[in-house]
Amino acid sequence: MPDFSVVIPTRNRKDYLKEAVASVLAQQGVSLELLVVNDGDPLTISFDDPRVTVLNNHKRTAVPARNMGVDHARGRFIAFLDDDDWWIDVQHLAKAKAAFGKHFDFYFADGMMMFPDGTQKPFARSATTASLEKDNTILISAVCYRRSVHGSLGRFDESIPYYWDWDWYLRVARAGYRFYHQTQPAVAIRVHPGNMSGQNEEPRRRDLSTLELKHKLPPIPLKSHVDFV
Repeated sequence: MPDFSVVIPTRNRKDYLKEAVASVLAQQGVSLELLVVNDGDPLTISFDDPRVTVLNNHKRTAVPARNMGVDHARGRFIAFLDDDDWWIDVQHLAKAKAAFGKHFDFYFADGMMMFPDGTQKPFARSATTASLEKDNTILISAVCYRRSVHGSLGRFDESIPYYWDWDWYLRVARAGYRFYHQTQPAVAIRVHPGNMSGQNEEPRRRDLSTLELKHKLPPIPLKSHVDFV
């Protein structure tokens, strides 16, 4: 059994994906499997590493792809990385493992926002149960947690595609699992037109309303992680 199962959902981003995969395979001090869940056209690249497994999600969209990755995971811990991001700390998973050894259940790290003009801005935000009821200040590409959490909380909610991650954080926090915040940046978040959500305001507002209703939250203004830097 590997220490970590790393899940990368991907959809037609071959060049970005290569960088993401390389950053996972460069991790030091842990054993891992990497589950690349293809949600797009057939992959035209292969990965010459026995730790990599490619799964086909048949274009069922991103949240089902993440659920598929978790369903196939064998590691004691789950980690996520988006296909357009990459880890900048080769000790990211080792630091998470150390936190789990101190009886924490959910680990998240800071990151760096990488803009098209070359500008870099730090994303450094903490999170508690109370703060998560107002804002999502956790980067999914810097998250690790015990796989056993799914045994009690189930799968990701596929009915909230824009805010499935926020929903998951609230579920984990409200269930009493212990959070650990790593204040050193672990991930580079690539900001580009393909991941900017401003043009999707209507479905985002719909999903945010669903989240508010599900968790009995007050009205929350729309924003993105870029708004925090």
